[in-house]
Amino acid sequence: MLENIALIKEVHELLATKEAQAHAIEYLRKIHLESIGLKRLNQCTSIEVFYVMVIRAMMAKEQTIFIVTPFFLIKKLAEITPVLEKLALLNKEQKNIIILDNLTNQSHYKGDLCNIIK
Repeated sequence: MLENIALIKEVHELLATKEAQAHAIEYLRKIHLESIGLKRLNQCTSIEVFYVMVIRAMMAKEQTIFIVTPFFLIKKLAEITPVLEKLALLNKEQKNIIILDNLTNQSHYKGDLCNIIK
């Protein structure tokens, strides 16, 4: 996972691999997930994969991060509070984080005049 995260800085900012991986491990440490650094995708839980994706987004230059339908990755609504706390810890650059749950809205407004554009 460490290589997966570090790749963003290596490609977009031309950082050396060791330096990019140091940035990646710093992010993982903030949320106490440095243990997944040497794991492969199939060895991680869905929530760990979610955090890797968020960290990759945090390392990119874009100021706005969209998280679309996070409940496919998080699995349980009860897990959302610790997720929001960890997002706050990761967001050192004060990026805009927008969480969209289109599927819940789609089923809630089904049959209404409210259109949901995909």
